[in-house]
Amino acid sequence: MKNILQKLLKVDRRFLFLLLTLCIVIPVIKPLGLPNKSISKDVKNVYDFVENLKEGSTLFLSLDYDPSTAPELHPQAVAIVKHAFKKNVKIVVLTYIAGSTGLIDQLFEKLPKEYNKEYGKDYVILPYMANALAVLTQMSSNIYKIYDKDRDGHDLKQMPIMKNITNYRDIAGVINITGTGILDYWVGYVGDKYNVPVMGGVTAISQVGYGPYIQKNQLKGLIGGMKGAAEYESLIKEPGKGTSGIDALNIAHLLVLVLIIFSNIALFILK
Repeated sequence: MKNILQKLLKVDRRFLFLLLTLCIVIPVIKPLGLPNKSISKDVKNVYDFVENLKEGSTLFLSLDYDPSTAPELHPQAVAIVKHAFKKNVKIVVLTYIAGSTGLIDQLFEKLPKEYNKEYGKDYVILPYMANALAVLTQMSSNIYKIYDKDRDGHDLKQMPIMKNITNYRDIAGVINITGTGILDYWVGYVGDKYNVPVMGGVTAISQVGYGPYIQKNQLKGLIGGMKGAAEYESLIKEPGKGTSGIDALNIAHLLVLVLIIFSNIALFILK
């Protein structure tokens, strides 16, 4: 018995690294969908808002993140778009971060086809604008004074999705997924001022800072980090990158815990 334990304790560390790698890679390739019993109230509020929207409602989706924060935020955006498409909610996509444009292209490359959605009718992507504060202020009176064309140069006003859409009074709400402080602008200059429901998606490290907005009901809901994305995927029953990421972390942590416990027990026996 002691000989076996001694051999196991001296196992080549490369095998342990290989085992850890497999524990991370396998869930990423194929999400396991481990049970997620703790859905936060803030994530559930975002889900409930989208779930209760009337068919044909219009949602502003502001995607303001770049590749550095995409691992946490892109899964959130994917889950929101899937949910909106399922509910036949129209999506107007905006961005105030230049690095978001490629990620937006990636997001809408396949999803509309999966849900049989048509550009210009069910969703539209507006061009990148540099000054978020100026744009948000202008849209309060007339969106077409700042956005007269979509990102491809098509006349925005002539698109079916924009019928009866002039300013904030004509939309159901705003979801801003961001790795920047732009969510503060949406809350202060749109939500509070024009009584528009504003929700957010942020990185895990930024989540705590939005607590006061949540407490004052200035933010109607908040998705935080990859865990929040996994929770939302669980609610819409669509496992994705958020779920696979959390699965990988959970399994890797479990492996490390098992190895620590085994090592301590083995050392105790060998003494």
